[in-house]
Amino acid sequence: MKNKTRNHNPHAQTRRQVLQTTSGVLGVVALRGFETAAAASPDSDQAIFTHGVASGDPLADRVILWTRVIPASGEAKRLSVQWQVSQSAEFSQITASGSAATGPQSDYTVKVDAGRLSANTPYYYRFTCEGASSPVGRTKTLPETGTEGVKLAVVSCSNYPQGYFHVYREVAKRDYGAVLHLGDYIYEYPAGTYSNEDMTQNHGRQVAPKGEVIALEDYRTRYGLYRSDPDLQAAHAAHPFICIWDDHEIANDTWRTGAENHNDGEGDFEARKKAALRAYHEWLPIRSNPKGNQNVIYRSFEIGDLATLIMLDTRIVGRDKPLNYAHDLPLRTVPFHFADKTKPTAVTDPETLKKLRADPDTKAQLKDIPVPFRLDGAKADPILDWGEIQELDPKNLPKGVSFLPDLAQFKDKILPDSARNMLGDTQQLWFTRQLSRSTAKGKPWQIIGQQVLTGKVGIPSIKDEDIEKEKNSYVSPRRIAEFRMLAAMGLPLNLDAWDGYPAARETLFRAINTKASNAVLLAGDTHNAWAFDLANESDNPVAVEFATAGVSSPGMEEYLPVKPSVLSDALHKSSPELVAFDGEHRGWLELSLAADEVTATFHFVSSVREKTYQLLTPVSRVVKAGRHSISKV
Repeated sequence: MKNKTRNHNPHAQTRRQVLQTTSGVLGVVALRGFETAAAASPDSDQAIFTHGVASGDPLADRVILWTRVIPASGEAKRLSVQWQVSQSAEFSQITASGSAATGPQSDYTVKVDAGRLSANTPYYYRFTCEGASSPVGRTKTLPETGTEGVKLAVVSCSNYPQGYFHVYREVAKRDYGAVLHLGDYIYEYPAGTYSNEDMTQNHGRQVAPKGEVIALEDYRTRYGLYRSDPDLQAAHAAHPFICIWDDHEIANDTWRTGAENHNDGEGDFEARKKAALRAYHEWLPIRSNPKGNQNVIYRSFEIGDLATLIMLDTRIVGRDKPLNYAHDLPLRTVPFHFADKTKPTAVTDPETLKKLRADPDTKAQLKDIPVPFRLDGAKADPILDWGEIQELDPKNLPKGVSFLPDLAQFKDKILPDSARNMLGDTQQLWFTRQLSRSTAKGKPWQIIGQQVLTGKVGIPSIKDEDIEKEKNSYVSPRRIAEFRMLAAMGLPLNLDAWDGYPAARETLFRAINTKASNAVLLAGDTHNAWAFDLANESDNPVAVEFATAGVSSPGMEEYLPVKPSVLSDALHKSSPELVAFDGEHRGWLELSLAADEVTATFHFVSSVREKTYQLLTPVSRVVKAGRHSISKV
């Protein structure tokens, strides 16, 4: 005989019962973070705070407060939530308070803009709803005046199925004025894609939903999974976050109108982007646009009289489609004279070609034709017989015959095309104005938070004897050979970074050179740690850049079959602006701002694949005001 329930109300449900029965009411909305709360107190009918608390976008007099709460009844309904802010952890005196509403429309997330706060002051905050209290969070407002030193943490690229979020745990322990998250807060891939098998199979780091994240409910569920991580919750509860998105909040290698990881079978890209950005604004403590346009999140923050923090969007509002070596390299061509259309002839003599192009009639008979080459070791001879060319199947060429890319045309004409944009005209104009206003106020530093590397990174040339052939690698021998060909032409490693938009980068540098006092650029994206002395096309110093290692996403050590020291040496040789590089550890960047210098300290953890880890010896670099160059501490 079954035991009777302890609940004497026949209409009441325990949390565990709600978990079992809400599939027809709250559905997966309840399941996001519900299991932990249900197990903690199975018989309470109070509302349930599912994902802790967070704060973000601090100003001198206000800050965004965030939480998520669902009804224990299992009914999809709106909730009234109360919030409080105090300088005391015991809330002995309330500084600010209010109420807010939430419900299914916002995925039960709550965001309030808590105002009337004092500058440069730490605060505690909490929420209550239907008899339940949230955890207590700590936040801090920005200084309004003064040049007292400020410390910021910089993080990016947290991939749940790739490893533990030890970095967030360490960030939570320290005293920071704010945490800058430079994007890839989540990853959109389905289960089994861009994940570590040991972490998913043996450490419980499986993703939800299992499929690729495309629709609004998918993005909400993925954020719910990430925000269930206790280390991420701890970081949010300890510090205000200032966030900017990169590509994986939508899809890999996103640009204004599309993404590499989106195809027609996945529906309309604009609909996907709209869903992704809506979930982003719901789940992150960002100050959303009250007029409803959530595409624009570039914004600035004043840090007393010390610095202006400018957060740029290099991903959505202005970026044109990135170039890709696999698809955008033009083929080498030879001019053919079609005086006899049935038997055109190749024109290889420069003087003859010059004469033909000088005559309007013969010029119209010239066409540049991609031709295959016979490859014999280092020698490549073009096939110039029209009949032989016509007989070849481009998709099934005989051994030793291949079309070759025209790397010179790509480097000299396609890559530097001034029409290709990164920020877009509107954001670029806004950025220039922000720099002008900052310097007009006498601020010594302009800190520029954005997603991708600005520094020039050449393709490293790796010798055969340095390749560890027994090491698992995503890079095949054929790909290595292609890298060498590109490296010989001095082409950049990553076309998705500013290296793929050199004309737009020069526009950025002109604004910095003419309007900024001392610019420090920050970046994420690569999962590795970098430091650069930035120079323009005339080789004049412009600014410096520090890029943080990833929270858990793997770096170059998992892609290139070489020792990290070998890779580092090769990158330094191919990248003259490169000052420092770490290609094997996950971590975060600590930025210490003072009136006369900025110190960047790279922190690393020994592993993200084990529950236990150690902190490695930090590495610091400093830039002095007026120097635009990095030196050792």
